Amino acid sequence: MTPPHWAIATHKGGVGKTKLIELVAAAAAEAGDRVLFVDMDAQANGTRRLRAQIPTDPAQRVDASLASVLQRPAKGEIERILVPCGWGGIYSERITIAPSHLDLELLAQTAMQANSSRRLLTALAGVVDDFDVVLIDCPPNLLSHLIDNAWTASDLLWVSTEPEFDAVEAARRVCERVDADRDMLNPELQVAGFIINRYRQSLNLHKKRADEVGGILGPDAVCPVRFPELVALKNGSELAKPMAEVDGGRAMTTLAKDTYRWMRERSDKLMGVAA
Repeated sequence: MTPPHWAIATHKGGVGKTKLIELVAAAAAEAGDRVLFVDMDAQANGTRRLRAQIPTDPAQRVDASLASVLQRPAKGEIERILVPCGWGGIYSERITIAPSHLDLELLAQTAMQANSSRRLLTALAGVVDDFDVVLIDCPPNLLSHLIDNAWTASDLLWVSTEPEFDAVEAARRVCERVDADRDMLNPELQVAGFIINRYRQSLNLHKKRADEVGGILGPDAVCPVRFPELVALKNGSELAKPMAEVDGGRAMTTLAKDTYRWMRERSDKLMGVAA
């Protein structure tokens, strides 16, 4: 059976989108699931933080990334660039990465070609059957050719947000764009839910904004786990290590496991997967 394809989306940078997808990928691996991480963000932060084993030579690095695959992909062509996560242990065994590169931005030059928004979907064809979940890290915008490709290839969107006014409004805009362009991109595409980062329980403002997130699609669409802002998260990103190996990171691994469990349950419900 084809695994669920999840995109992590946002319309505001700096809300912890890539950190969230790293945490989810690690939690999935720890749960025994096989993960395909597709880095559609040309900043390639996820590629670095997961220590994707990519060439050091600049020219070879482009050829070994999605920047080359998505120019005119054959079915399943993404397989030729897949590399393991470099964290070691179960993470290397269970997390596979389709690396990004800055040149991925150049894909916009081909946006007017026929079926150009289906290129990622074409490149993934057949390859995904070896995995339990596909995670697609999107760039932090809404109107771009990379977003069109990522969302066309996705079943569900998860929106990363902070409990701040600008971030909540950005989360609304994700839903508005899906509603406006769903038929053009993917008629089955759904916004699955919201995951709140950098939450301070002591701030009444954060509680208020979290309630506002619940008003976008209903409270059931908001993950009950709220990630606090901890130094351990920043250290994990800086050191490119899983949270289980970062000082003070054990609490984050527990929150990530609970989040992944909630996402799987909600995904199965929305996609009509039998229990």
